[in-house]
Amino acid sequence: MDSHVGLDYIVDNPDYCVKLASALDTACTSVKKQVVELLSALCVYSQDGRQRAIDTLHTYQERKGERYRLRVVIDELQKATAEDYQTVLLAFINCLVISTPVLKDRIRIRNEFIGLKLLPILNELR
Repeated sequence: MDSHVGLDYIVDNPDYCVKLASALDTACTSVKKQVVELLSALCVYSQDGRQRAIDTLHTYQERKGERYRLRVVIDELQKATAEDYQTVLLAFINCLVISTPVLKDRIRIRNEFIGLKLLPILNELR
């Protein structure tokens, strides 16, 4: 996939979020890892790409009946045993926070992760 063409396609087609959310709903770690890498790329690609990543998390949240949109990231980080998958999840968390242009929103996302107990999980990863 040509990165600009593929990312532009996802940004221009909001329905693609449903496909990404269903790909997250699998037992196959390698598929989930690729989806999270793609969501990270979307975050740093553009603000519209970042919004597609957020939309994907919302779609997953609705599909699974979760209360929090970021729960899937925290749950995956807790369950992950492979260091490369943990690294990809942590990179995605960083991409979500850093790519948020408004400081207030950036703090809100960071606090959502903290509220979902990210800090104790990070301490366990050491």
